[in-house]
Amino acid sequence: MAGRTFNFLLMKKILIILFISFYQTTYCQDWNKYYGYGHQPYSSYCIEQYDKGYILAGDIQSYKYGWIIKTDINGNQLWDIKIGDGIHSVMPSNIEQTSDNGFILCGVTTMFNSPQSDPFIIKLNACGQLEWCRGLMVDNDYGAGVSIKPTSDGGFCMMGMFYGNNPYDRIRVFKFDSVGELIWVKIYNKTNNINSESMYTMYSDSTTLLMTGFCYYPNWIKPYFIETDTAGNEKWRLVYSQHTDTSYIGAAWTSVKSRTGNYYSAGWRENFPELLKFSGQGYELMNKDLLSSSPDNGGASRVLILYNDTTIIIDGEWSTSSSVYYYALWKTDTLGNVKTTKYLPDPANSDSRWITKTFDKKILLIGVNYIGGSSRIELLKFNSDLEYDSIYTRQFTYDSLCPHPIVSDTIVPSCAVVGIDEPLKNPETTALKVYPNPARSIVTVEFPKHLVIKNGSAAFGSTTVYERWKSTTLEVFDLSGKRILQQEVVRAQTTMELDVSAWHGGMYYFRLSYNGRTVAGEKVVMN
Repeated sequence: MAGRTFNFLLMKKILIILFISFYQTTYCQDWNKYYGYGHQPYSSYCIEQYDKGYILAGDIQSYKYGWIIKTDINGNQLWDIKIGDGIHSVMPSNIEQTSDNGFILCGVTTMFNSPQSDPFIIKLNACGQLEWCRGLMVDNDYGAGVSIKPTSDGGFCMMGMFYGNNPYDRIRVFKFDSVGELIWVKIYNKTNNINSESMYTMYSDSTTLLMTGFCYYPNWIKPYFIETDTAGNEKWRLVYSQHTDTSYIGAAWTSVKSRTGNYYSAGWRENFPELLKFSGQGYELMNKDLLSSSPDNGGASRVLILYNDTTIIIDGEWSTSSSVYYYALWKTDTLGNVKTTKYLPDPANSDSRWITKTFDKKILLIGVNYIGGSSRIELLKFNSDLEYDSIYTRQFTYDSLCPHPIVSDTIVPSCAVVGIDEPLKNPETTALKVYPNPARSIVTVEFPKHLVIKNGSAAFGSTTVYERWKSTTLEVFDLSGKRILQQEVVRAQTTMELDVSAWHGGMYYFRLSYNGRTVAGEKVVMN
């Protein structure tokens, strides 16, 4: 009797274990979360927050509102924030957690000068409340904030794209301080034989910014990269296959940097999803087709992460001539050899937008899924084997830095709008003016409103426009090159009067310098 009781209890335990195992396996096959169906949402980015919940960024109601969603670790929605007035378009493209555990996001909107689109940047605190908003407006140009990254000094760098009359100033990087004041703008001029360049994403670390996209060189589309330091100073540009394979046609979407200093990039080549590799000095190292045969109707990879030092997770979408669609995640080695393939659901109606690795080495994929003529945001989660993740039963505390429960809300931001084309349209605002000229006794020095430094030529190089600075240095030289005056000029000082009655007659050169570089100058004759 005792033996029968033991066997019964053992069998019961085994059945319970099998039931639990079956339940978890069944559930793990369905870590698919959907948001916003019926409201035409669109997703662009996802991040893990300090409390292990997830922040999803996109827009809703056919671009009429930006949309920020907070979920728990299992993807269940906790709250959401809509941004906009419901009339003009607001489309976030990138969101990042800030050092104070709030959020910084950028994108494109028509709120400032409809129907023209302009970049915006918005800072939210840890409770999702608006701290500040900035709009960047260029007359007669359509612009977008594409990617934004926090910097080590508490500020932010944002990459923007502009499409207008001037083909030399499409790519720009903006530096803001912690309260949203614009410090400088870097304009990356087009280079010889490069046309219609466009950047999709920006990678950043403690020393580097890398912009990733494509250009036409001169008539074929090719992957295009620009690396700078964190002050936006250009290090190199790479037109992929410019010299090695002139027949190469393709583009790049997203790049990441390994611990060895090499870059990996997701993109496409002709009909193939593609993995690119190049060095931190801008030298091509490898390109690998991620399919063994051509998909006929085209394919691409958009996003990737370095899972560890030897493993890459990269997405892929492709279709065949028989209209069969595929949507997958690949686990590859650093040479692009596919080790594991995970085919994703509804391949004909889904696409990916971003991949994030979580604190416990799980993989989040955010994208868009279309069903019944409407879109919905799709969030998928996988373990290290690219199998659907299981549900967490552990309790997490969310939004602990907010002193009150966060309530879903709509924010109508009142943005301070900065006109960023004044230095280019009105060069007199960048000039040092000295008058009267010729002079006899007293001269007035009028300092520029903007400081402009140009590197390289008009067709190759960059232009920096400084909007904020502590001080500059005014120097005056005579014809022999002898410096006869040197004086610090604080930012608030707009003019200065000098007594030149004791100066000898002749030509003098007035120079204004900043960080050791001449930003403006003027020749003056003394009688």
